[in-house]
Amino acid sequence: MLVPRSVTTFSNVLPCAVILFVAFVSSTTARQGVDKGDPSDGSDVAIDQPLTEATDWFLTEQEITDSRGGAPRDGLSVYTEGNAITSFTVPNEFFNSVYDDLSVVGDGQRVLITAYESALIPFKPDVDVSGATTGYQKVFAGIVERGGQVNILSWANLLERSSVEVRNVINSLPPSPVNDARALFIFDDRLSTISSSHHQKTIVIAATSSSGHDDHPVASALRDAAGITMRFKGWIDGHIRIHGPAAKDVASNHLSRWNSDYMPTRGLEDDMLSFNNPPYYKLDPLDYASSTNKSTLGKQSVQIVRTFSCKYEHYTEFAPHGETSLLQARIKAIQNARNYIYIEDQYFILVPELLDALLMVMPRLQHVIVVVQASVGNVVYSGYEKYFYDMVSPLKKKYPNKFKVYTTKRKLNLYIHSKIVIIDDVYLSIGSANWNRRSMTSDSELNANVVDQDTIKSPDGITVNKLARDFRIRKFHEMTGVSYDKLDAMTFLDAAAQFDVAAADDMSLLQILSAKTYLYHIVFLDSIRQQVDPQDTCNT
Repeated sequence: MLVPRSVTTFSNVLPCAVILFVAFVSSTTARQGVDKGDPSDGSDVAIDQPLTEATDWFLTEQEITDSRGGAPRDGLSVYTEGNAITSFTVPNEFFNSVYDDLSVVGDGQRVLITAYESALIPFKPDVDVSGATTGYQKVFAGIVERGGQVNILSWANLLERSSVEVRNVINSLPPSPVNDARALFIFDDRLSTISSSHHQKTIVIAATSSSGHDDHPVASALRDAAGITMRFKGWIDGHIRIHGPAAKDVASNHLSRWNSDYMPTRGLEDDMLSFNNPPYYKLDPLDYASSTNKSTLGKQSVQIVRTFSCKYEHYTEFAPHGETSLLQARIKAIQNARNYIYIEDQYFILVPELLDALLMVMPRLQHVIVVVQASVGNVVYSGYEKYFYDMVSPLKKKYPNKFKVYTTKRKLNLYIHSKIVIIDDVYLSIGSANWNRRSMTSDSELNANVVDQDTIKSPDGITVNKLARDFRIRKFHEMTGVSYDKLDAMTFLDAAAQFDVAAADDMSLLQILSAKTYLYHIVFLDSIRQQVDPQDTCNT
């Protein structure tokens, strides 16, 4: 989670300004009238057979090259086939899976982690509050004791100091008595601006070498602590586990950053902030005899997409002109939508290219549903409340009944941390990238876009893909409280209608989230937006 830096605080001028401005806007609207837009609620829009082939949804090799300023993407596949994907809609289930995977890592295996931040938390807090058996330190010490190698690459995050403590613990672990394997944690500050971040969050478990035809590593989207009560009483998120050739692409991303000739944390300020790194070595590439882009482990095709800023000059080996394949892939996926788009995200703020894509496809869609964290604290004072309005307002004005935005009820004190897009029960995108400009152009990000080859017939009478539909139904169950079996039997429109039912129920999870504009929003000039939500663009 990235909490944008607070530029300044305007709390002393808010109350009167808000009241006066809202009254002024209301009276002006009544006097002048407004374009009510398209009154359709989606029920008049016929369901359409969606595209179901991975090649329809994924970027081509040329499109990936174009997203990189003309530099081909070496070391990663265009996309891979035959992956076995396990999806998680509940964080504790995901962390249980990660714990189980890490608990069997041993001699001849490697763990590669990219992190935004780390903390010494238990992986299973529901049964091990103290972390005596499932704690971060205990788990990684066990890996090294059994002969596994651990390499953690974490952002040098000025906002969260817990990673310094983790670094100290990990780097103090003794070498393995089995084979002298070690754990090594280094900080990475190689970014375009001081307000940018390394936001990629992945974990890869791989063999040091392999001779099996269908041996493949395992990769997961690594998230923040689950079940740990801090500022919030619960955490809403989504995760996937990849077993297959796509995991090698995730590993290649880690290795390319780790092995870059331009070393991180080189400045005096890094020493002062305790971000200085110990001596470290370049890592060997994965040595797998299996095909680079196909397996028979599963039926899911996966394209790994990324963001690297074009404004940073030291990504020479892996993104010399930056990379926006994540943004370009999202635009392409939105343009492919035939029936619906479901977005669940920590943020939903103005990204002009994504707004344009949504406005283009809205006439033919039944619904666009957004579940997003409401702006609180520093997010408000950094302008994100205004940028949320800038994203939502054009869609809500034009399509008031087809475009729906929800959040969780404030009294529940839950936090939405998801970064999920589901389209037409065919396409699933999940990873580290938020719906904001910085994730699309500036921060380092990594998402997995998934299209299943296992198809089923839906109650709408169309062919869809099993994985995406199952994930969507489980998310709808989480949000509305309607049982999986009932949602499974519903058409999409009937299932979508349950969101409004839930929002009207005081005992449910959801409430409707409105976008409002306030007088104090005028202080958030483009110069401030560029600091808190940078948009890095370059002419190559």
